[in-house]
Amino acid sequence: MVAITCSHWILAQEPAAGFVNYRSGTSLFPMQPSAVWSDSLALQKKFQVLPIANVNAGFGVRPISVSWLGCQVKWNPAKRWSLQAGYALAGGLLPTYLEQRANNEGYLSGLGYAVADTVSHLYHAHYTFGQLKYKAGKYFTLELGKAKHFWGDGYRSMILSDHASPAPYFKITTTLGKFRYENLWMQLRDISFGQNFSAARVKYSAMHALSYQITPKLNVSLYEWVVWQNSDSLSRRGLDLYYLNPLIFYRPVEYSLGSPDNVMLAASLRWSIAPSLQLYGQFVLDEFNIKLYKRGNNWWGNKVAAQVGLRWNTPGKGLEVLAEMNVARPFMYSHGSSIQAWTHINQSMAHPLGSNFVEACLRIRYVKKLWSITEQLNGAAVGRDFDANGDGATDNFGGNITRSYANPYGGNFGHELLQGQLHQTVFHGLTVSRALSESSRWEVYLRHNLRTEKVADQLSTENWLMLGIQTRGMLQPVQDY
Repeated sequence: MVAITCSHWILAQEPAAGFVNYRSGTSLFPMQPSAVWSDSLALQKKFQVLPIANVNAGFGVRPISVSWLGCQVKWNPAKRWSLQAGYALAGGLLPTYLEQRANNEGYLSGLGYAVADTVSHLYHAHYTFGQLKYKAGKYFTLELGKAKHFWGDGYRSMILSDHASPAPYFKITTTLGKFRYENLWMQLRDISFGQNFSAARVKYSAMHALSYQITPKLNVSLYEWVVWQNSDSLSRRGLDLYYLNPLIFYRPVEYSLGSPDNVMLAASLRWSIAPSLQLYGQFVLDEFNIKLYKRGNNWWGNKVAAQVGLRWNTPGKGLEVLAEMNVARPFMYSHGSSIQAWTHINQSMAHPLGSNFVEACLRIRYVKKLWSITEQLNGAAVGRDFDANGDGATDNFGGNITRSYANPYGGNFGHELLQGQLHQTVFHGLTVSRALSESSRWEVYLRHNLRTEKVADQLSTENWLMLGIQTRGMLQPVQDY
């Protein structure tokens, strides 16, 4: 499988903690100040213990609370070294759609493996993260830890996003003038057959990305990555030495080995049309056959995904508007061996909707001194797998990336976007928050969420109001889908 991706990394802040909301507009070559609260003053101190908290209570048709509590340690023992690590216990009384995910897929979205109390209906997850970072001279930075990563300029990423739980990783970043080259190796977990986390199967991914700032207004990046399983019924592979080489192309290696690994390519672009207006986009290629595409017979294996978006802001005035469209064809990110899908603990490593969907996002954010107002509106149409012929088995329409793409419903051809059972969702979120002071890490907030989902002629609605207090800029799990 293959994909080409050009995009920039949202790394203006310390990323490995996994608690920063990367969907903020900062990137590999920032063209504007980040709108997200920064901890730069705190990083000047050598050792810190910081709280991580979000305590809230919400009310709709039933009580709702998705809270977490923990701490983070930061240590800068020397100029070239830095260390941070932490833990949070997260969970509570979930909205219905998140509870269904926890029951069916086994995870709390963006947090980790879900542990349920069937009596009280309380769910919780253990959220751990850490990073050891070393600046090896002028051009190289090495990182080892467990964290989330986000590659892209948008609110979502079709390549690598902060939707899934933190995963162990090693990263090498090379910066040379207008070029930046990044290698990222991760250990991922698969529970697609309903195992609990202790029995999860192990898989690995190797990724590399080359970003080039062509002009002050134009940036392009190219990506390639591969997913392979730790072992199968015949052998144990572990960390494949071929994929540990930071300077190779994965697709020729995979082909020469005759391996069944999952290789993808991607490309992205960001163009500053005006000082306050940016156009960005991504294109991902999982698998593609040009001959079959020209025939127009909708072969199931033509698996692509794309993103296009506009971001407008007013520097110094605190207003930012983002409009974005995301789309992925059926069977995207999946593989013949379900363990090698682009997932971690059943969560998509790219877009939270997985595959076979179209989504539009509108985000408006205004910051004025201690106050912040954010309006989020997402609309999506998703084609889900269902029992189409009434034989009691769920037929494969390409809407579940944790499922093998073998035996697609209806054969190899005639597969169209949004096929299967159509789910139409609208998510609205309005958040008003106020920092306790200009230097405070804490803020209080009031949030109203409304989510509707239409399947056939049935419409379900969840509507809740939530009041809480939280540490600013920390642990923002993706739950608006």
